[in-house]
Amino acid sequence: MNIQLEDGSFIGGERLISALYRTDLVPVPVTLELVVRADDALYTLLSVDKSVVMPNGVHLVVVKSQVINQQGIKAGHRIAALHVVAVLAGCQALIGVTKRAVSLESTSFNQIYRALGAKIRIKKDIKVSRFVCLKGQIPTTSIAEALQREAAVVCHTDDGVNVIGLNDLFVGEATLFDKSAVQWIDNPNAVRRGNINYLSIDDNGSDIIGQAQSERGLGYYPRANTRELQNLRRILITKATIIRQLDERLNAGKLIQINDQKLVALTAAHRYDTGAAGGNSVMATRAWLAQVEKHL
Repeated sequence: MNIQLEDGSFIGGERLISALYRTDLVPVPVTLELVVRADDALYTLLSVDKSVVMPNGVHLVVVKSQVINQQGIKAGHRIAALHVVAVLAGCQALIGVTKRAVSLESTSFNQIYRALGAKIRIKKDIKVSRFVCLKGQIPTTSIAEALQREAAVVCHTDDGVNVIGLNDLFVGEATLFDKSAVQWIDNPNAVRRGNINYLSIDDNGSDIIGQAQSERGLGYYPRANTRELQNLRRILITKATIIRQLDERLNAGKLIQINDQKLVALTAAHRYDTGAAGGNSVMATRAWLAQVEKHL
């Protein structure tokens, strides 16, 4: 796995200890964790705000760089390493607290991201009736709430970042996978905890909008209309996990078919362990597969 640095050089196998490239259906959809052998050049090239480019062309920016001491000894000295975390380039502003409040009406996620300081362009976008992120709040939390109100997710694909409705995730041709590689999850308590009853107050200030069903948690959502309350009841629930040899096709948003069931990859993690610090080399992919859960 050759990761390109800002000066055009690459992190080769002799310096890379491990890498975890992860895609998620979340406001910051791509992250990278690296552990590399530390040297003077990498201390500078992998410092905060430096950029890296993955073999698939995805650009990321370092947001954390930490020196760690490995257990190994070389030439009488403990092996030093760098633990680095990077996020999709342009999304750095979304992982800190906001310096000012952002309040938008009749807007879009493109406008929301820009107002919060992000420097990415969303190729496929949807409308948002309103958005609020107060000063001192974490932008990704507010964006996630807006996505849930619209029953949508953020997905990084070959053509960039898109906002996709939950229904649209399950449209199109699915990739077939053998059921022997899948571990199914049956956890009704997780469904009940995650898929809660949201209620709101009508514009007249007295009528309650929404329904409270048994065995579900209760939550209040201010100024939510009937459509938004219905969307809040529709969530992605993890139904299975799959572990395979490295499969770079399997990223978040990938539609998968197992027997007669269609599932979407909620999270996909590609792991590279070179064995440079001892142990076996590993190249594997793990994905968490989900379906839409809805209660009426």
